[in-house]
Amino acid sequence: MSDLKYIVSELNQTPFNKNYNLISFDSLSAEDLLQVITDVFAEIDENNKIDVRTEEPEQTTVRLLTMLRILKYNPGSDMNASLFRQGLVQGDKQIIHPILEWALRNLEDLKKRAYLAQYLVKIDVPIEIMGDADVATIYEQYEQLMEEFKKVHKESESIKQNSSSTAELRADIESIDKERDIVIKKIERMLRKIENVSNKEALLEASHELRVERERKKELAKQKQTEGAALHQTQQKLARLSQQLREMRQASLGVSPEGLVQRLEEEASMTSYIVKQKLPREIEQRKREVEVLSTVAMEPAITRANVDMLHAKIQALTSEVNELVEQHLATTNPVDDKLAPFRQQAAIISRKKDAIAEEFSQLKSKLNKLQKEIHEKQLAITEAGGGGGVLRGEDFKRYVSKLRQRSTVYKLHRSELAQLKAEGGVLARTMDILESKLADLEDVGKGLDPSDASTDVKGHSLEQLSMLVSQMHNQISIRKSQLAPLINDLRPLRDQVREMTESFEEQKKIYDRTSASLDSGLVKLEQEVRSLREERESAESQIALMDAKSNILDVRLQLLAEEIRLYVEKGSTPTLRDKLTQKITEQERISRQLREEQSKVRETQEKCKHQHKMWTSIKELLECKKQCMEEEKRNDGILHLEKGAETLVLPIN
Repeated sequence: MSDLKYIVSELNQTPFNKNYNLISFDSLSAEDLLQVITDVFAEIDENNKIDVRTEEPEQTTVRLLTMLRILKYNPGSDMNASLFRQGLVQGDKQIIHPILEWALRNLEDLKKRAYLAQYLVKIDVPIEIMGDADVATIYEQYEQLMEEFKKVHKESESIKQNSSSTAELRADIESIDKERDIVIKKIERMLRKIENVSNKEALLEASHELRVERERKKELAKQKQTEGAALHQTQQKLARLSQQLREMRQASLGVSPEGLVQRLEEEASMTSYIVKQKLPREIEQRKREVEVLSTVAMEPAITRANVDMLHAKIQALTSEVNELVEQHLATTNPVDDKLAPFRQQAAIISRKKDAIAEEFSQLKSKLNKLQKEIHEKQLAITEAGGGGGVLRGEDFKRYVSKLRQRSTVYKLHRSELAQLKAEGGVLARTMDILESKLADLEDVGKGLDPSDASTDVKGHSLEQLSMLVSQMHNQISIRKSQLAPLINDLRPLRDQVREMTESFEEQKKIYDRTSASLDSGLVKLEQEVRSLREERESAESQIALMDAKSNILDVRLQLLAEEIRLYVEKGSTPTLRDKLTQKITEQERISRQLREEQSKVRETQEKCKHQHKMWTSIKELLECKKQCMEEEKRNDGILHLEKGAETLVLPIN
């Protein structure tokens, strides 16, 4: 429908101006469709301006097919050539609509192709005519002119392109001239403004230097930005390489060259097994699954009856397989199968290898994921200004000691802050008590008789205040007397606490040093344990391999002993040697028969060649006689016998 809309819209525009709609165009007859495609071809090549109604159908078909061949139209690989020609003759919509859509979409290119086809499509000259020397000379001149036309056409196309580029250059020059005039006018206007300025030259020089410095500032800023980016990249690269170097050093601690080589060999063997055995099996399995799924997807919708039928078929095949297995087990004795234990061991080893390879793949993917997370964390730390990444070795020890010192200082300040907070709480409580006492005194002052003299009031209030102050002094002295023995007891305790703290710090330093040394020793021990475990695993695998080889040798020895026993006893049971001798004798007999047949074939080959040559000569002789008879008939005439009359028909020379 979209192609049909496009065809109708293009035909309604110039230069066709058909005034169609979808319904009217779709209802056109075959003759009208052929006229439409002829009009489109006429726009491409004027030689197609023909009325289809006045033209013979054969001529119309030949003309359209010739035009399509010249325009190099491809109907598609799935289109039959005879059906395409028949549809074109009959004006079939399924044939003509794609041609119209293709021609209208590539109208300009097809015009150029039709123009070139007038000069570049060679004339078909029969071979017997090309035998004439004058015709051959003219045809060579024709080909030379065709080559010259190609060169001239290429030159004209390049000149047209250059002319378009020349027009663009002219437009650029005109725009540059306009901009130059605008700049000249601005300069003149600025010069008129500064005509009356006394130090005009100095200002111009200063403005010039200012502009130069600003440009230089911009260049320096760009250079600084590029250098900063390069520095940042270099720092990231340095941090990454330093991290890799630290990881390599950490990984190489306590590892010998033989251990590294062994580890690399194991990794190479594991990777080789995965690439050569595991992955091809998985790929083949996936391909089979894809084929099955593709087959299922290509099939029509499955109904319940189809599902029941498939279930019945599966059950029948399963029962048939079970019967075949039972027959096989009944016909074969498991005791005689000497290779059964080896097959079982091979299957067990294969399953173990597959399980180990699967576990290795999972661990490797997990390792890659963890390494990626570590790299992201390191980049985040670097961007946050956290230095070069994770600290290890001596750097980590220094960082831990520095962190402990800061922790000690932090605890000291925290204790001081707690004391200050406690003292602040005591002072706040004292302020509350004093404020409450002051409020009581104010209440007492308000409760005095106002008719008394002012001196009495003052004297009474002063007496109360002096009594209150003396009471407070008494309480303070009592409290001091109570606290004096406690303070005396507290002083030696403070000295003891200070000494214990110093001793604790010294012991803590010793503990940290011992812990660090033990940690380093523990790392070495862990590495040794890991290497010993790897050695044990490799030894166990070697032991298993040797056990398998030993079992194979035992079986071979048993077979050999059985063979020797049968050979010595010479009973009715044939030995392996007898079987092999019988097979060798049989093969020698077959070889003798084949050699005899070969000699027979060689003997009869020459006779067959000679006979074939004779038959070929007889055939050529008969062909020659036939030609001579036909030539004689053409020269002597033909004798007809009709109703008792003889008529001789002579050839006309």
